[in-house]
Amino acid sequence: MMRSTLAAILLASSAWGLSLSDINDKPSSRQKNFLIWQFLHQDINASQASEAFYQVENVNDRFLFDYAAKTDEIEIKYTAMCMQQQPSAIPMIEQDDCLMLAINPAKATALKSEDREIIAARLNNRFGNTEWLRAMNQQSFYMSIDNLANETTLFRLAGAPYRHQYFNHSLPLNVLDALTKNPHFSQIVFLSVTDTAMDQMQMSLSALSGGHFEPQTHFFLAMNSVKYGKFDIALEHLKEAKGRFTSLIDRDKCIFWLYQITKDQTYLNELAKSLDINMYVLYARELLQLPTENYFTTLPTVQRSNSINGIDPFEWREFAEEVKASNPETISALIDRCDGNDSLAVQGYVLERTYQPYIHNFTMPYDHYMSNLTNDQKALVYALMRQETRFIPGLISRSFALGLMQIMPFNVDSISKVHPMKPTTYFDMLQPEISIAYSLTHMQHLINNLHNPVLIAYGYNGGIGSTKRLLMDGKRFMPGEFEPFLSMELIGNDENREYGKRVLANYVIYKQIFGEPVQLKAIFDNLIQPSQSDSFRAEALKKSLVLK
Repeated sequence: MMRSTLAAILLASSAWGLSLSDINDKPSSRQKNFLIWQFLHQDINASQASEAFYQVENVNDRFLFDYAAKTDEIEIKYTAMCMQQQPSAIPMIEQDDCLMLAINPAKATALKSEDREIIAARLNNRFGNTEWLRAMNQQSFYMSIDNLANETTLFRLAGAPYRHQYFNHSLPLNVLDALTKNPHFSQIVFLSVTDTAMDQMQMSLSALSGGHFEPQTHFFLAMNSVKYGKFDIALEHLKEAKGRFTSLIDRDKCIFWLYQITKDQTYLNELAKSLDINMYVLYARELLQLPTENYFTTLPTVQRSNSINGIDPFEWREFAEEVKASNPETISALIDRCDGNDSLAVQGYVLERTYQPYIHNFTMPYDHYMSNLTNDQKALVYALMRQETRFIPGLISRSFALGLMQIMPFNVDSISKVHPMKPTTYFDMLQPEISIAYSLTHMQHLINNLHNPVLIAYGYNGGIGSTKRLLMDGKRFMPGEFEPFLSMELIGNDENREYGKRVLANYVIYKQIFGEPVQLKAIFDNLIQPSQSDSFRAEALKKSLVLK
């Protein structure tokens, strides 16, 4: 998905305009939030801004800052101003409450030690704990158990460079034991094992056995132990995680790794019987030469008037609530409301949602908008689309990504400058034809540089810049006994990590549907060949050879 923080979206007043009447009658929802966000960027007065803002569901900083720019409420403007102070200005803030709003561990890393001490003394924990400011002035971290709570605040919130400088060292056993009892231990593990620069701390964690943590924490500890050759410890964590995970894909990944470590065929056979269609199951079936058949590609349709097609985001929100409560006994009434060719995507969604995990929806409801694409291109588009929206065109995400292909407003603005299709409102992006066309323009840059469906998925979801950084650190997706799987499991962005796996599985199935089956083994082998998988590492290799 093409994403960014709302802070990065710079939008002039909407040419088409929204009114308060467009907002007031809508139910609280992310869809309504999207209307309010657009409204706050228009040329409106303080009273109009106030009426809209106080209808926001779950106000975040971005909404607060946008509203502060429009309102005449002194307290709101004051709060936003304090929160947005830059580190260099913090020592000069005169009001203590404003200082508390302005300071945080990430900003404090840029301050002098004497400034941190002065601020800690001024605030004196009156608005909340600020002892972490004094902890920042310590000479060492995680070397004793005396101040672990404040040190953990810094570990979690001061940023990756700070962790690299002050926390990447071997942990004393008593500190390691104390950290396992810390309420933030799961985050400590995650931030350590998914960061290739935290190798010394990873080595300490690799020897940690037992414990009763969240299942994902056990899984990360298992991957870290595999990385450092502690296979017995890894097996302990995997078995614990497998017994406590509830989702099929999470259980399947544990079984996959139990097989990877032990090579016990029993695990491979168990994995192949899973009802889910995911990367792990497909690979097991590939190794055992077994087919995957529990999915549907077509549905009978009868053209009806007023069918639900999923384009109207508010209509879809209401209908989706009914789908969630559906069961095989009530499904026929829902299907009757979403029949016809234009409602194929919705009908497929209802069937999959009602009968999960037994059957899976791999329909192709938008072929008529992709007639000029190759089968491979169509397989990739559908693989992304299925993961983004399950083919429902009217979806709006929490970050305001829009439509079938979940395109961010700032991408819409950029692409519209060069694309012949010109949306008149952002809601035009909920039209399948426009969403697909715009996504193809964006994807071309990814495909030019990334030559593997996993990497293209990473780029689509997290941006090509973050994917390039992932590849160029030289410690991921290189040849090795458990690669590329270990690299895929230890990507530091949760959404990006799981997104790549799921898009890969979708791609494999669609390639099969289009009569061009592809082997997962070939895709995995390509991932660990820098000269083949992406242009970034390929160019770096060429330059290094020239220098030699």
